[in-house]
Amino acid sequence: MISIALRRLLQRKERVVLSGAEGGQALVLACVLMLVLSISVLTTVHLGHLVAERVRLQNTADAAAHSMALMEARAFNFYAFANRAQVSHYVSAMAWQSYLSFIYFTEAFLTDMYGMFKTLDKCAGERSLFWKVACQVLERLPYVGKVIETVNQIIGVYRSFLVMFQKALRTANPDYLIGRVIIPAHRVLNQGMAAASEMMMLSVLGQALSTAGEVIEQNDPNLDSKASRAVTGALSACLFDRAHLREANGSPFAPRNPFSAISPTAVQEKSKQSRAKRAMGGIVNATRLGCDASEDACQRNLLTSRRIGNILPGFLSGLGGFVDHVVSKSGQTRFLTHSLAKGFDDPEGGNLIRHWRDPPDSPQGMMAQGDNIGADDIYSIKLGPSRIGPFRNPLSCRDDDNYWSCWGDPREGKGDDSTLPFRYMMKTSVWAMNQAESRGGDGGIHWRVSYPGWPRGRGQRDPSGEEGEVGLHRNNVCVLSSLTGCVPGMDIAVFVANVRPIQDRNHPWGGIVPFMHFEPGDYADQCPMSGTPSGAEVATRRRQFNQPSTWVVLNKSPGQLRNPIPDESASRIGPALLNPQGAIKFELTKSLSLTLEDVQPPFDLPGFGQGLNVLSRGQVYYHRPGNWTEQPNFFNPYWRPRLASIYQARDELPLLQKLSSIWSRQVGSDLRAIVTH
Repeated sequence: MISIALRRLLQRKERVVLSGAEGGQALVLACVLMLVLSISVLTTVHLGHLVAERVRLQNTADAAAHSMALMEARAFNFYAFANRAQVSHYVSAMAWQSYLSFIYFTEAFLTDMYGMFKTLDKCAGERSLFWKVACQVLERLPYVGKVIETVNQIIGVYRSFLVMFQKALRTANPDYLIGRVIIPAHRVLNQGMAAASEMMMLSVLGQALSTAGEVIEQNDPNLDSKASRAVTGALSACLFDRAHLREANGSPFAPRNPFSAISPTAVQEKSKQSRAKRAMGGIVNATRLGCDASEDACQRNLLTSRRIGNILPGFLSGLGGFVDHVVSKSGQTRFLTHSLAKGFDDPEGGNLIRHWRDPPDSPQGMMAQGDNIGADDIYSIKLGPSRIGPFRNPLSCRDDDNYWSCWGDPREGKGDDSTLPFRYMMKTSVWAMNQAESRGGDGGIHWRVSYPGWPRGRGQRDPSGEEGEVGLHRNNVCVLSSLTGCVPGMDIAVFVANVRPIQDRNHPWGGIVPFMHFEPGDYADQCPMSGTPSGAEVATRRRQFNQPSTWVVLNKSPGQLRNPIPDESASRIGPALLNPQGAIKFELTKSLSLTLEDVQPPFDLPGFGQGLNVLSRGQVYYHRPGNWTEQPNFFNPYWRPRLASIYQARDELPLLQKLSSIWSRQVGSDLRAIVTH
């Protein structure tokens, strides 16, 4: 019995020992499982934090890129409004010159009308010896005398009105006020708009260079990526610079004086200055209303067709229509080009206001540049045919007669070019010219009535004859000629307005004021610029037509990933860190290892280190709403910002090609694909 009991006791003890050994092995296995579970939990925490930070960092980069693009788009739209303001000021200056031209046309026309009365009625005013005797005889005839007396009284009243009008005009002197003060003031306003555009440009340049630093700091105060931001900031600033035509109003890297004119002498096709002026001049010449069309006082034909019927108020439209039927009258105001707006008598014709052709290097028609302003109110009065058999009609001039012996300018249709019938006509006209012109550069040329000693200036000539006080010039016109000259007694005194081309210095014009201009030229091979810029090449679609991109590359190091600066929008994983470096490394096999601090795209450019790196691209693009196809320009405010594809700009610049090739490199694991994409 004792042996049986002892055997059972020993067996029970053995089972207890064996049970204890089994329990110890389970505890070790449980510890290993807990370690693996803990590492898995920590790994999950770190990966979740890393993915969240990756998304947050990408959003920050997108916000910065879009913010820069938005600032640039606002700048471009500001340019558009500023350029439109410049256009309106130029059109207003042209309108003022139109009024000025019409005012002095009125003076010349009224003077010519008196000259016509004086020529037809030899019994009015001073009389020659022959007409003193003849008029005394005629005035004593029944009925004829009464008619002559009545006509003389009417002509006397008209002369008094003419003298009063001329004196009032000389006293008011609108030529000085409008030509020297009002029209240049509009150009000063445009200089102010150019300066405002330049200040906007430099302000946005600061945003581009800083890579929208304020936006980045507000989105993530723990982020410090100055090196990478400096690289992409310089790139974005360079692309912003490329969008500006330096010759128009400078660029961010090469600002110019906004108060100095774009060279008035540039007219060549290859000249960027000339192309910029053509853009502004073409829009100004196409904008033909000098005031709001909704206003009743707005003269729709003021700049394009100043016929008397179009200018007079409605209650006088009938009189205007009658005058237009009798008098050949036309008037127009335009921007013109250096040396092609002559304003003086020339063998090839000096009035090119209506020129419609634009041959190479001669922008005269739609491409006129605005180096000068021309306004004419040309007219001609002809009574009957120029010849009646062998007799010349002294009351109707031919197109090759001297303008100073005719009422108005008789040279309509002169020359071989039937498409430009007015190119030789000058009476009356106003030419505001720049200082580089060979004639008129010291203040323009004004074809106006010249009185004894007035107005002062080169080209002024005193009228001859007994009516010189009212600006009438006496011409003795031969009615019948012989081989030896005029047949004695066959000449008639004809009185015409003494209109002369006077350089009175009242019409200076400085040329086109600098303005922001966009031209999609491929000015260099890469950015920053290197080599010789080319104005002949056009930026292709692969270069985004020179529409600027904004680039942002951000790096967040492992230390910054812990977000040491308190930030409500970010998570902190301090309690989950196993070491101060925030790194976890483990090995499953000798050939497989993973270090979480290295989970990032392998950038090898300066400023890109360990941690997370993200790349973002914004773009400023031009698009008019609707189904429009329009060249990008700084005259319409249709510039918008957007986030754009990085791949789309892979060929834009060599540096971007390198960045995009690095970014698109094949990743080695699904985990890296999740983090990087």
